[in-house]
Amino acid sequence: MASIKKRRGKYYSRITWYSESQKRREKQIPLNTDLKSEAVIRNHEVEKVEDLIKQGENWQFPWMGEGGKKKLIRLSIADALEKFYAVKMLDNLRPRTFEAYKQGLNPFMDVIGSDYPIESVGLSEINIFKEWSKRHNHSPSTTNLCLQKIKSFLKYCYDMQYIKTEVKFDMIKVKDKPPMYLSEDKILKLFGSESVELHYRKVFYFYTVTGCRLQEPFNGYINGNWLIVDTDISKTGEEREVELNDNTLSILLEMRERVEAAVGVSGHGTKSASRRWQIKKYSRKFKKCAIAEGFGMHKFHNLRDTYATRRWAITGDILAVSKEIGHTSVKMTEKYTKFNLRRLMNDFPSIAPMIQMRLGKSTMDKGLNRIALNYLQLG
Repeated sequence: MASIKKRRGKYYSRITWYSESQKRREKQIPLNTDLKSEAVIRNHEVEKVEDLIKQGENWQFPWMGEGGKKKLIRLSIADALEKFYAVKMLDNLRPRTFEAYKQGLNPFMDVIGSDYPIESVGLSEINIFKEWSKRHNHSPSTTNLCLQKIKSFLKYCYDMQYIKTEVKFDMIKVKDKPPMYLSEDKILKLFGSESVELHYRKVFYFYTVTGCRLQEPFNGYINGNWLIVDTDISKTGEEREVELNDNTLSILLEMRERVEAAVGVSGHGTKSASRRWQIKKYSRKFKKCAIAEGFGMHKFHNLRDTYATRRWAITGDILAVSKEIGHTSVKMTEKYTKFNLRRLMNDFPSIAPMIQMRLGKSTMDKGLNRIALNYLQLG
């Protein structure tokens, strides 16, 4: 039977039960009164549909609106998403994190239907979305980014009792691919290419020796010989400090000046006038240059991969490299340790002597060998 509970001067009808997985569930329905006598009467109305509420149905009662009869509420995906977004806004998420939720969930709503009842969402709807994503040639990683947000949304819906049972599903299996770095042969072609002007080639050098993400040089601030990427603008929420020398500082200032001068200037369409579009121009110029020089499979982000790979090859300190490039966990950085060091010596001849020093360090326990010689008649 539903019990009555008073909270902050108002009465609520409290229903508790156990789900099929033996998890204790509770739902509180506002009775919108501070009078116990009235609360008892309204609680009796709730008890009439208590079994249906325990099955996951949502009901609206006369005292919740403008009177009338109690009625079953069919909450749509759009309605549930609106409530979910409102809760996420209270979590003080960074704008780009909140935007990532929208990028993952809005397509799901569009595919299934904004008016589709949230209580009817199950594995079949998840599979429909997966099939849609595959038809649109989305990469498994892109699909998984959406599925992560969908999983979070459906967990919220289950906790709020908009759906009867928790929807559990598997992510798309993704084969681990090693990061793609640029060998020094390719780097030399990049720096010497005539397919783009000198400014862009200097920018490629800047990103290769700093390991910055595309937006970081423009969104961080300069403090002496340091570029500071604070937590508000960092992709991972981790502050990053990038040391600059005279060359990289000069290039950075030139990059910023060039972008700011181009913002707002009319071009081919409105996008060309935006700051973000101007910054992305560096990525497009890289792709143009890579194709012209015969390694078009590479992406702009591979400049950052090159930095991380070279730093690990030199130091062997994966924790230090992880902090340098602003990863939240060493696990994210471990992909750079998969390369054979001797192969890296061939691809990076300028740092081969430093890699050789790492390879030359003996890891054998010579002390134990000396002890064993006396007892085991070793040669």
